[in-house]
Amino acid sequence: MRLFYLLLAAFLISCSPILRIDNPFESSETAGETADVFENQSLRIFVLDVGQGDAALVIGPSGKTLLIDGGPSGSGAVTILPLLASLEITRLNWIIATHYDADHIGGIPEVLLGPDQISDSEDDLIPASGLLDRGDFTDKTTPVYSEYIETSGPHRQEVAPGTRLELGNGASAEVIVVNGHYSDGRSIHLNPGEENEASIGLLIEYGGFRYFTAGDLTGGGSPGGYETKDLETIAGEIIGDIDVLHVGHHGSGSSTNENFLNLIKPEAGVISVGKDNDYGHPTETVLKRLEGVGTAVCRTDLMGTLEIKTDGNGFEMLTPSHFQE
Repeated sequence: MRLFYLLLAAFLISCSPILRIDNPFESSETAGETADVFENQSLRIFVLDVGQGDAALVIGPSGKTLLIDGGPSGSGAVTILPLLASLEITRLNWIIATHYDADHIGGIPEVLLGPDQISDSEDDLIPASGLLDRGDFTDKTTPVYSEYIETSGPHRQEVAPGTRLELGNGASAEVIVVNGHYSDGRSIHLNPGEENEASIGLLIEYGGFRYFTAGDLTGGGSPGGYETKDLETIAGEIIGDIDVLHVGHHGSGSSTNENFLNLIKPEAGVISVGKDNDYGHPTETVLKRLEGVGTAVCRTDLMGTLEIKTDGNGFEMLTPSHFQE
């Protein structure tokens, strides 16, 4: 049976068993790819406190590493690289940029340049298997986007729906949606110039554990008076029940619609959001929707960097006091 433990500095929340899984440690790859600091049977996901932005580090059971987004400019040097150093990670296998908003890609050039921030240095953290993004389907012309393109250069690879990254010991990350195209062949015509609608949605699985993250993917909400396309509902139909949702667009009302939540029914939701941000994220509407499906919510603005740790069966949500001792 599956268990979820939410461990906070001041209190403990535990939920009842929620899902039976079969053979959680069936493995198709050999473990032990990196240093002994990694526990061979654990998948770890760090949702980093990068303020009003998004960045998450995934460490597979065999030590393979995937960085999803890089937060706003400054986050790479100030937050991501120190975490990598503390975990003794000297290389990355993949980086994924879910879309090209500055609060998601601003820190990626700093990660690529590594600790000394000098190009072509032996300390560079160029991902061994590539930097994956949604290609050149964008009208972005911002300085942050230009820096991202210049720094990532030859390392970029356009990702397609259905792309699967093997994280070791049976763990994987699969692209469910990108540029409005889904892994089951369906597609939605996007609004011109709507960057969030084109976000990459990624399903991470290990044994019976399932985690979904999708940048700023929209759910048909109308922030600022304009109506976005509902990209979430089809994604929900494809992925079905999950354990943890990385809540879209920092809890904005443009994402996390009711249909989507009723399809996926996450036990826990993590929100990467800046303290007292100017956007009002997360919105009360989204928080109430999550509460309505029984989702326990954890927020980086209140708790700092979060770690989700799973053996493929139960999972824990840990705060800094538990993993930075």
